Amino acid sequence: MITIYTTKLISKSFIAEDTYQLLFEKPDQFEFIAGQYVFLDFAKPKNTDDRPSMRAMSIASAPHEEKLIFVMRKSDSAFKKNIDAMMEGDEIILKGPLGLVSLPENLHQSIIYIIAGVGITPVRSMLKQEEHIASPRAITLFYSNRTKSDIALHDELKSISLPHYQMINTLTREDGEWDGEKGRINGEMIKKYVDDIANQMYYVVGTKDFITSMQQVLEDLNIEKTKIHFDNFG
Repeated sequence: MITIYTTKLISKSFIAEDTYQLLFEKPDQFEFIAGQYVFLDFAKPKNTDDRPSMRAMSIASAPHEEKLIFVMRKSDSAFKKNIDAMMEGDEIILKGPLGLVSLPENLHQSIIYIIAGVGITPVRSMLKQEEHIASPRAITLFYSNRTKSDIALHDELKSISLPHYQMINTLTREDGEWDGEKGRINGEMIKKYVDDIANQMYYVVGTKDFITSMQQVLEDLNIEKTKIHFDNFG
């Protein structure tokens, strides 16, 4: 049974090209696991289209944080227009939490995130939780975006304080000066930064096309399917 809450918008700000960070009050008794998502809905949506008024949104905040954070790209959908029109103090309906994606209980199981765009949202939650518990886990984040201006949460994720953490940014369309990787994430890029690729747990989050592409990359690397978790982020 899904639990339903009402919460209020605290703030809304741009953190990358056409990308919002939304900060909401955390409802009393609301608890979740890092990596879970909720449905956000409007009681009386001002804008409607042929899609349902609610959307599944991964929680970007970690369970120990006092506020709820969500990250989303702008679009012309009715739901996004309703989000765009929200002002501080406006209410929204929250349904959940839902989802079973979480990190292994064994803190010595190393992991690799392969992420595109705003698929970074649940990863922020999991990384902040790992930081909170001072995890010894080895974590490698491969984060793909089109251009520098598209990178969401870059500074915060770059400064995650974990002893065995590395973040590799790669851009697929940037032609200007850039000190990170360029091009799509591929097997050679993964092997460049990770020695023991066979014994990692892989978390892949992005669009359908991105996931399809990364499935092939990991298959070519002979990674066992049981060690891969996919999350289609739209």
